[in-house]
Amino acid sequence: MIKSKDQGKTNLIERILHQYYHQKKSIQEIADMEHCSIRTVYRWLKIAKSGNISRRSQKPNLCQKRSIFPNEVWNRIVDLKQENSKRTAQIISDLLIKEGFSKIPSLTSIRRHLLKKGLGRISTEYRRGYNAFERESPNELWQIDIAGAQTIGHLGSLFLFTLLDDCSRFVVAAFYTTDQKSGHVIELLRQAISKYGRPLEILADNGTQFKNILGNLGSKYERILKLLDIRPVFARARHPQTKGKLERFFGTVKTMFLSEVRYQIKQDPTITLTEFNQMLQKWIEFYNTKHRHRGLPNRSSPSKVYFGKQNRIDRPLEVQLNWDRWIVERETRKVTKSNLISYHGQQFAIPPGYAGLEVEIWISPSKIDIFRGQQCIISHSKSPSSSSRNKTQTRKISYNGSFGYKGKYYYISYKMKGQQILVRESADGQELYIYHQNKLLMKLPV
Repeated sequence: MIKSKDQGKTNLIERILHQYYHQKKSIQEIADMEHCSIRTVYRWLKIAKSGNISRRSQKPNLCQKRSIFPNEVWNRIVDLKQENSKRTAQIISDLLIKEGFSKIPSLTSIRRHLLKKGLGRISTEYRRGYNAFERESPNELWQIDIAGAQTIGHLGSLFLFTLLDDCSRFVVAAFYTTDQKSGHVIELLRQAISKYGRPLEILADNGTQFKNILGNLGSKYERILKLLDIRPVFARARHPQTKGKLERFFGTVKTMFLSEVRYQIKQDPTITLTEFNQMLQKWIEFYNTKHRHRGLPNRSSPSKVYFGKQNRIDRPLEVQLNWDRWIVERETRKVTKSNLISYHGQQFAIPPGYAGLEVEIWISPSKIDIFRGQQCIISHSKSPSSSSRNKTQTRKISYNGSFGYKGKYYYISYKMKGQQILVRESADGQELYIYHQNKLLMKLPV
């Protein structure tokens, strides 16, 4: 297919030849009509006499140039993509660096090579069917939201809490949790405001974590924003486009972060939720500082806009705030004769002297404080809640190559008799993940 630029050059040559040979115009007249120099007219007439018009007008095929990268690099790029089809060019480039390759193609070259091998996809321009808005200054408006349940291997269903600056797309705070309780929203605010100060406004949806729909007193979220002199803004009901920047960020998390991390978690059954959040923070640092955002001027990184704009709003938290009072949830329990209380199927010990009395428990994401009146009796660390189906269990393969799990027997191989394996159910309970020496061996239907 002839490109438009080459086609235009071919048409110019044809007009010059027609005017010179058929219309008998002079070189000066042709140059004036075509708005080119006399030298250009002479050059194309000379080329026409030699018969090399088509060859000179065509550009060399860059794909046929000899590659400066060894075939080993290109083959490894294909292997990494086939190993995990969700890997992007950026992820593949980072993996090549970790594997010790000294010379690595550019991201564009990687995408072109994958597309040539039938493993890529042609990117399309984003088509907006709504009115886009953007605040002029960093910290003028933040957007807050909770991504829907995402199944992450043996960690089960997790929820992503995120705060994002509207002007720069800079992520000021984000983490995964096992539930959607409002206490996590306050913890998100604490992390962001303690580090980057207070914005003028925060945009949220109409979820119960943010808005008190039934009462007039306002939710805990609304009351703490009023205390911090931050104006709460709420999106129109059933209109996610209002928080389009944050929704787009959730899509980027799925394609660039989860696609790679899910593969790692399948291979390693020992990864905890804390370690998973550490992996998220490392990726967010990359997103903020190195990711070139298409929606920003000159495709800058979010951090360059967030810290580089001179009109950035700076409102640090000047008064010390007791965040724990806002984060904790309070419940009442009665101490048993054995000096114990129960919370979500777990029992916690109480010092002697409180049997039969009511105590108040303060539940935070990391610990449980037990109060009697204004006095804190004892504190306990809070173990992460997880269903028994997601716990890893050890099994020993019998002489015939099978193992037992919940009253059923599953066959692996008689060659592995006597060896220890780890068994973990998937989040939906439909499969068993079998690990051997901390590597995923196979998946079996339950």
